[in-house]
Amino acid sequence: MRLLIIIVQEVDYPRLSDAFVAHEIRATKFLTEGLYLNKKNITLMVCIQEDRLEEVFGYIRESCTERIEEREVSEYNGQYFVDVVRGIKIGGATVFNIGVDEILKF
Repeated sequence: MRLLIIIVQEVDYPRLSDAFVAHEIRATKFLTEGLYLNKKNITLMVCIQEDRLEEVFGYIRESCTERIEEREVSEYNGQYFVDVVRGIKIGGATVFNIGVDEILKF
């Protein structure tokens, strides 16, 4: 068994959740927020058999795409912080893949 902790942007979540529901992949959802851009994220915990791992990765790849967004960010120019507009890569998914020895349900 593998425990996947999947962090996706809020806008990518509906496509991913639809794929999970359609293919009977159970997940626990947490509402989270990134520190750098203060954007809302969804964090999913999924425990899955190893033989379905690539299937789940496929749904994540299809549902969560990276994109460039213009954002105002603070940068240090050597003397003080200034606000500048930069193209920031957002979206996609961050997946932590952890081995699970045992699952207990009470």
